[in-house]
Amino acid sequence: MLARKAGYIHYEASRSVGHRTGADERKFARLLAQTISVLLLVCFFLLAYIALSAVKTNFSYALMQKKLHAQQLQRENEVLRVDIAKLETPERIYTSAQKLGMTVPVTVLYGQSHDKTGTGDSSR
Repeated sequence: MLARKAGYIHYEASRSVGHRTGADERKFARLLAQTISVLLLVCFFLLAYIALSAVKTNFSYALMQKKLHAQQLQRENEVLRVDIAKLETPERIYTSAQKLGMTVPVTVLYGQSHDKTGTGDSSR
């Protein structure tokens, strides 16, 4: 037979399978708490990332809508400028005036006051 060293304790006698000591239970509880903490932290950052992505998508959609609205307003503005140019033509104004019964004056007076007193006061 083999000789045993002094102070040798048989393994099966000192420790049974499935039985945890207080230190082992504390280590397991600490490991479990750390694992849960890490998982919660990962879930928090994942939810924050999803929320920020949703906000970014919402802002992108709103920006696209504003750009489309601005393009539409620019097209309307161009159409209105063309309409104004058509309405301001002298031929159209002349024909519209004739339809309303307006006539060209015999004498045209521009800019200065022509009073009959001869004082030359043009501050009216």
